[in-house]
Amino acid sequence: MKQSWRRRVLISLVALAAIALTACSTGAPSSTGINAGPGEPQPLEDLKIGVFIPATSNAYLQAEKTGAEETAKKAGIDLTVVASDWDPQRQNDAMMLAMQRKTYDAWIVNPISPREQCSQIKDAAAQGIKVLVVVTAICGDDGYTDGTLGFIGEQNAAGYRGWWKHIFENTDAGKLAAITGPDLDFVTMATQSALESVQPEYPDHTIASFQKTDYLTEEAFAVTQTTLRSNPDLKAVASNYSGMTRGVVQAVQESGKSSNVTVFDSNGDSWTKSAIESGTVKMALPGTPYTDMKLAVEMMMASWQGQEVAKVTNPLDQLQFAGAPYITKDNVGSWVPEY
Repeated sequence: MKQSWRRRVLISLVALAAIALTACSTGAPSSTGINAGPGEPQPLEDLKIGVFIPATSNAYLQAEKTGAEETAKKAGIDLTVVASDWDPQRQNDAMMLAMQRKTYDAWIVNPISPREQCSQIKDAAAQGIKVLVVVTAICGDDGYTDGTLGFIGEQNAAGYRGWWKHIFENTDAGKLAAITGPDLDFVTMATQSALESVQPEYPDHTIASFQKTDYLTEEAFAVTQTTLRSNPDLKAVASNYSGMTRGVVQAVQESGKSSNVTVFDSNGDSWTKSAIESGTVKMALPGTPYTDMKLAVEMMMASWQGQEVAKVTNPLDQLQFAGAPYITKDNVGSWVPEY
């Protein structure tokens, strides 16, 4: 669900920093605390939901939009998707305007710049707007943030700890390489934090290279080529986005090392399924953009009707087949990609 946006984020951070400093927590992940609560039951026909997503520029985000709209249409509720073309200031302005005009009773937010938009989102919750955060946790938290209804997502440090353990346990001792997104990206930070937590359990494995990119296929291809040349004894490459994994696989194949270097993926899509079936990717965590939004809309409706909702929900728990959520050649036939 990524594209090159680092320059635009850095420009926008200056404008957002003053807001963020006053209210944004940068401490440890919230695992306790009281969420916004369900409140008094209200009729669904009165509910208006605003869904704030980064953009609709790729298949992942289009699946998010479709998941939200189809779930709302089926339930007969009023829902509007607001996309911001990967511009955090534009997204922040849209939320500010919605809060001032009281446009929506509830927000579902996949934030572009989660730390810097922390105060804006928490202010909305403090003013009585029901807020669910999806995919990208805010305020330096790894999941739930106090004051919101909850967090829905699988791409946090908790999720990536399991991913790394599976990789280490299914790779021969030796060198591995990791390829992630840009510095400011939540998933990049979650991937790195999870690695730092898990790696001491596997002293026979070392990370030869941890490369941060802009989630582009061609950049991942170039980085992997360099890494393979610098580490001829490399055992595996772990990529946390299927768009990059395409470049990784291409580089490994062109180097003639397909039989020696194992590739692992995350945010798996329809290409990933084919790659696992063919043996070019060994394992992947699936991307769940449709389910993320489906669950978010359903949980928001439940809260609107006076029901308690979970503070943290992992969409991968919806996968019930053997071996899930890790997709391998043994269970890939049971997996239906969402994008």
